[in-house]
Amino acid sequence: MSGAQREWVAIVIFVVTYLLISGRRLKVLPLNRPAAALLGSVLMIACGVMTPEQAYHAVDYNTLVLLLGMSLLSAYFYLAGFFDWAAEWVLKVGRTPQRLLLCLILTSGALSALLVNDTVCFMFTPLVVAVVVRGNLPLLPYLLALAMSANIGSVCTLVGNPQNMVVAGKWVNGFAQPELMWKVMALATTFAGNLTILGSVANVIVVESARHHVEVSFWDYARFGIPVTVLTTIVGMVILLLLR
Repeated sequence: MSGAQREWVAIVIFVVTYLLISGRRLKVLPLNRPAAALLGSVLMIACGVMTPEQAYHAVDYNTLVLLLGMSLLSAYFYLAGFFDWAAEWVLKVGRTPQRLLLCLILTSGALSALLVNDTVCFMFTPLVVAVVVRGNLPLLPYLLALAMSANIGSVCTLVGNPQNMVVAGKWVNGFAQPELMWKVMALATTFAGNLTILGSVANVIVVESARHHVEVSFWDYARFGIPVTVLTTIVGMVILLLLR
C-alpha cells in the first residue's frame, strides 16, 4: 500500500469511527461509543495504516503513569468519603435548582483543577443523576454543566487533564517561550474539548455513565458546547494576553 492510499484509508476509518461514536447506536451495528473507538483502533492496524509496533510507540506512557497516580489519589479520596462530603455540601447549599446548578459548576471546576477532570466526572456523575432524578429536575442541563465545568476548571493546572500533561511533556520545549506556549496550547485544547461529546474523555464519561437515564445526542451537546467553547476561548486568550 502506497503512502497516499494509506492516508485515504486512515481518513475513511477515522470518519466512520467518528460517525459511530458521535451518533446513536445503529440497528445494523449495535456498538456503544467505547466499542466503536476500539473498532477504529483495530481497523487502523488490520488495514495496514499502522503496524502494531507503531501503535505501541504512539502511546505516551509517562502520561499514563501520571494519570494512574492521579487516579489512585482520587480513589483514596473516594474511599475516605471526600466525594460524598462534597455532594452533601452541594445539596445543602444548593436549595433551589439554580443554586444547585451553580454549586455543581463551582465544585466540579475547582476539583478538576486539583484532580484529573475525568476522575471528577466519573465520581460525580452518579451522584448528580441521583440528586437530579430525586428532585424531579431535567437531567441534561446538570450533566452538561458537570462536563463543561470540569473541562474549564482543568485548564488551571498541569494535572487537571491528560492533554495538559501531554503538551507539557512533549511539544513545547522547542519553542522560544515554552511556558507561554504550554499555556496557549493547554488552554486551546482544553476549551475545545467542550465543543462536542467527543472533544474530551470527561464528556464521554458523563454521557455514558448517565445513558440509562437520558440519551444525549451529538447535537444535544454541541448546541451548548459550541457557544461555550467560543466564549471561553476568547476570554481565556484575553486573560493570557493581559497577564503576559
